[in-house]
Amino acid sequence: MNQVPGRAAIARLLALAAVVGAAVGAVFHGFEELLHHAQHALWVDLIGEQPSALATIGLATAGGAALGLALWLLPGHGGPHPADHHGLLPASGGRTTVTLVAASLVVGFVGLAAGASLGPEGALMPGAVGLSVLAARVARAEGPAEQLLIASGLGALMAAMFHHPLAGAVVLLEVLPAFSAAPAIVVLLPTLTASAFAVITLQVFGAQPIISLPFDYPTFRPVHLAWAVLVGVVAGAAGLLIDRLVPLLRRLTVRLDARHVLVTTTLGGLVLGLLYVAGGVETRFTGFPELLFLMRDDPALGTVIVVLLVKTVATAWSLAAGYRGGRIFPAAFIGGAAGLALHGVFPSLPMVVAVSVGLSAAMVTAVGMPVTALLSSAALLPSRLLPLAVLGGVAAHAVHLLAEQLAPPAGGAAHSEPALDGQHG
Repeated sequence: MNQVPGRAAIARLLALAAVVGAAVGAVFHGFEELLHHAQHALWVDLIGEQPSALATIGLATAGGAALGLALWLLPGHGGPHPADHHGLLPASGGRTTVTLVAASLVVGFVGLAAGASLGPEGALMPGAVGLSVLAARVARAEGPAEQLLIASGLGALMAAMFHHPLAGAVVLLEVLPAFSAAPAIVVLLPTLTASAFAVITLQVFGAQPIISLPFDYPTFRPVHLAWAVLVGVVAGAAGLLIDRLVPLLRRLTVRLDARHVLVTTTLGGLVLGLLYVAGGVETRFTGFPELLFLMRDDPALGTVIVVLLVKTVATAWSLAAGYRGGRIFPAAFIGGAAGLALHGVFPSLPMVVAVSVGLSAAMVTAVGMPVTALLSSAALLPSRLLPLAVLGGVAAHAVHLLAEQLAPPAGGAAHSEPALDGQHG
């Protein structure tokens, strides 16, 4: 972006961003509603709330086979493999048509309905990008304008996920160097506009946030600062495990892909079924409201550790096996479970502090974008808990930086700064 656009161009861009935001909000709402009904029909109505091991393994395996068929038969083959790139922004390049956008959404839907231990953002990102590119094409917006619309679509998706418009704007805060030639306000305004319209669209539909944490934190004590740092370090390390496991597991699934994608996903479903039998129903799906169920049950320390480990492996395996989804919510679950485990070891550590700081810290390390992760978690937590969550997130990011310095990820930096690239035409 070599020059600042004029007022008319900015006004046109904001209008397009509003359209993109409303479209992404509507698609998000429809996707979530259908997914909720599909998961309930398959994993509750069909096999029961407390399914047998055989039913769980059978359904997960069948779901993996269904995903393989979708990847094999649908145009676009689901887009880039989720284990081959990292970050909030998808890899650029390739064609974008209405058919490809619809196919990517179907692939993501099938994988999540099949029980992937992932959040919705990875499944919806190709659709958000595609809608943005299609809008740019209709309006003949090219170059930097198209890039800003893509950022607006991704911001709208984040805003819809967290039901908070500022959660959508933060995506650009850590990729602003790509637009350093323009004032930050010019870069952020379209994303803010799209984010606001996405949330407004959800409100029009009467949608409820997919995450609701009814935490109450009445009393601050100075010792909680030390607890926040400890939880941040432990939960941050737990969240980092996802990134380290994915490339290791991907080495296996690459060999399976060489035979056929159906082999990979069917075996992937079988492994997920076995993991869900070992870890219990709390280890399935996004991690919300499963984290609240885990807190409510007040399980023994050993149970929490088993759930934490199984969820970590299930999330990494889902990504390596090609399920389209995101790691933000599973990372929050893993961090919250790590905090819950620390609460079991140190009962004087308040559960609400442990879980709140833990989920924020793990999001920081798993996403690799600390500002995005912390401002997104701010949409989930009561304001009184935010200072502790930020402190824990800073400690977690220090763990992340230290880990990358002492033991760099195989194949290069896993958290390289994502670039916004509009070459999707």
